[in-house]
Amino acid sequence: MSAKQGQVGELLDALYLEMFDLIEQQAASRVNIERLSNGGQLLLAKTRYVHGSQSVSVAQIPTENGRDFNALCRVLQERNESKLSNSEYTLVRSPIDKENGYLEPMQWFGVLTPSTLRTAAEQFKRCLTHIVESANIQKDLNSVIKKINYLKDVILKK
Repeated sequence: MSAKQGQVGELLDALYLEMFDLIEQQAASRVNIERLSNGGQLLLAKTRYVHGSQSVSVAQIPTENGRDFNALCRVLQERNESKLSNSEYTLVRSPIDKENGYLEPMQWFGVLTPSTLRTAAEQFKRCLTHIVESANIQKDLNSVIKKINYLKDVILKK
């Protein structure tokens, strides 16, 4: 085996270890997403059960004929040379500002919103953070797999 093939082999070993680490992170991230999502859905169901199905329903959500508003959260893709995929997603949360159209969605359900509804909203916000983290892990994992396949092709061609 030549020295170059040995270096490629060592690089492949390092990439496989990185891939296994990313797979483990991805699995943990997906478990967190599922846990938070299920918890939020359970709290929504509890709110509807305790306060009645009309207190928390689609009827409170603004329709297309209603006042326009902006999203409080946006996902941006930025270049990041320190990441394996050379870019990453970031979650940008805008502050509530009624004048600029950034409204608090909890106010759609009245002034005195149930605590279970507020807790459900917090769980969904945390879930969104984990979703962005999971997308970044997946991008890095895809990048590692592409590099592994490229190095395998280099070895097989020789």
